[in-house]
Amino acid sequence: MANGYGNAYSQAYQKAAVSTIDQRKMIIMLYDGAIKFLSIAVEKLAKPDLYAAHTNMVRGKSIIAELLASLNLEDGGEIAVNLQRLYAYMFGELIDANLEKDPQRIVAVIELLKELRSGWQAIGPEAERKAAQSASSGNSRNKHISVRG
Repeated sequence: MANGYGNAYSQAYQKAAVSTIDQRKMIIMLYDGAIKFLSIAVEKLAKPDLYAAHTNMVRGKSIIAELLASLNLEDGGEIAVNLQRLYAYMFGELIDANLEKDPQRIVAVIELLKELRSGWQAIGPEAERKAAQSASSGNSRNKHISVRG
C-alpha cells in the first residue's frame, strides 16, 4: 500500500515539475528520454530481445517526432529549419535501424542527440550570465536578451 501512495506522490510531483519547467529544460529532458530509450534499444538488440528493442526504439522515435512537431519554423529561423532537418534525418535512421535491427544506426542517432543536448545545456548558463550582466548595468529596461532555439 505504501508503494502505491509513494508512486502516486512521485507521479504527481513529476507532473507538477514538468508543468512548471522552462522550455530549455523541457527540451533537455526530452533529449535525455530519447537517449535513454535508444540506449536500452541497443542493449536489447545485443541480447537479442527484439520486442524490447523495438518498443524502446518506438519510444525514442516518438520523442524525436514530438521535438519535430514542436518546432516553430516561423519564429525559429535558420536554427529551427536545421533542427527540422536533423530530427527528420534521425527519425528516418531509426525507422531503418528498426527494420534492419542495426544498432550502429541507433548509436549514431544517440550521438547526435547527445551533441544537441550539450548545446541546449550550454545555452542556459550563458543566457543567465548575460541576464545578470544586463540587470547590473544600470539601464536594464532598454536591453533585451533573445535566445532562440
